[in-house]
Amino acid sequence: EDELGIRLFERTNRGVILTKDEEDFVRYARDIVAQTERLENRYQQKSPVPMKFSVTAQRLPFATKAFVKLSEELDIDEYDIAMRECPTFEVIQDIATERSQIGVMAIHDDHIDGLSNIFRKNHLHFTELDTLTVYVFISGKHPLANRKSISLRDLEGYPFVTYDQEPSSSHYIEEVFPFESTARNIHVNDRCSKLAFLRSTKCFSIGPDRPNRNGDAFHKGLGELRIIPLENEIGRIHAGYLLRENYAVTELDLKYIKHLINAIRELKS
Repeated sequence: EDELGIRLFERTNRGVILTKDEEDFVRYARDIVAQTERLENRYQQKSPVPMKFSVTAQRLPFATKAFVKLSEELDIDEYDIAMRECPTFEVIQDIATERSQIGVMAIHDDHIDGLSNIFRKNHLHFTELDTLTVYVFISGKHPLANRKSISLRDLEGYPFVTYDQEPSSSHYIEEVFPFESTARNIHVNDRCSKLAFLRSTKCFSIGPDRPNRNGDAFHKGLGELRIIPLENEIGRIHAGYLLRENYAVTELDLKYIKHLINAIRELKS
């Protein structure tokens, strides 16, 4: 405590109570201990250590597609890799606390300044790769399904399906269309649930990435999904990746970023 200038325990007559600083300290210490154990296993016991790699992204199919491409290239005996899809604030937390090496985000113009300040406070750096087109996602049976383009006015009256956010982190909204502006909203936590609603109801969603067009057997039973350009420009979407400041990028990181760039380019083809 003296060396770090923080207080880990509150000492009372009835015992010791942990502080908020202790929770943060343990999170970092756990990673350090794990890394130390891996070093000991590798150089003292000479036993193989599985390669570890993790990406955390918003619910963006192109980020997952890039991760799948990377996994297909892994030609090693042991590895332990992870692809996490979650809300924006968890992407930031995962990179800041070193749970993942790379974060993938698509940020709307309205949020870029605010999130840039948050990145700086957490010693993170966002690298933009491209700007993306905004689409409307609806069922093939939707009344607007045959339109070549759709305006925001066309969507009035239809339910909007959106990813749920914790009230304490609502300022980290990851979508390009705020649900507060619509009268009827459906909140979901994952991409699979979102697709199920889109395919089987008259709701809509708006975003920069094209969800699974074909889906699996479950989705096929619910009907076709239409992806239609949004007419009225609602601002640019900045797609890119998030790293910790002064992070030493590895060869594996570069391979994933290469696949990420290709997956984003395919969105425009």
